[in-house]
Parts: sequence; structure tokens; C-alpha cells
Amino acid sequence: MITYSGFMMGLGRLSKGRQHHRGGVKLPSLLTLQNLEPFIGEDFAVIAKQIEFRTKQGAKAFGYSANLLPEVCDVFARAQRAGVLNATQRYIADRVRIISEQLQSSGTIRLIDKATGYQKVREK
Repeated sequence: MITYSGFMMGLGRLSKGRQHHRGGVKLPSLLTLQNLEPFIGEDFAVIAKQIEFRTKQGAKAFGYSANLLPEVCDVFARAQRAGVLNATQRYIADRVRIISEQLQSSGTIRLIDKATGYQKVREK
């Protein structure tokens, strides 16, 4: 799982961004813009479903399946190749290109486990 704030920070956006409902799923507003719609498949809503959890301090927080990150990378890559991104989205596309390259070399779950320190717990 990746936290909502971690997801947004990874894309270079503020974590307190607006969320919009699309097909019953809360998505960050950056994924609900009309120019991205042709690049988002029907199964995206399943992957993008928010997960509610409690932090170590007991606060309510939200996150996404780790599988959402490579899907978002793919959406922005295809939209960039099609030439439909605005200036802000091109910045995000540059960020996701870097993320995508790292995911390809180390895998989504392993990358998140490493970033969170979970790999040490998992090994035990």
C-alpha cells in the first residue's frame, strides 16, 4: 500500500489536493481531468479504490494499492506520447517517468517495502 500523501508527494503535488468521485471511486483531482479520460481503463477504478487505515499514532489515513502507481505512470506516459498534457501535467509526466524507470528496475512492492523499512520485517 502507498499512502495518499506519499502518492501525491511522489508526483510532485501537495498531499492536501482535492479528490473527486469518479465511478464511485475517490481519485485525486489530477487524475480526473478530461484530457486523461481516454487513457484510463475500466479496471482503473478497481485499482484506484482508496484504502482506509490507522497510522501508528491512531489517526485515520487513506492510501492506495501499490499497484496504482505503475498504472498512473502508464496513464501519463500514454497521454504524453499523444501530446495532450498541459504544462502541469507534463511536469507530473516527467516525475512518473522517473518513478516508472525505478519501478521497472526494482518492482513496485519491493520499492515500497524498501522505502518504508518493511523489507527487514518481511525477512523475519
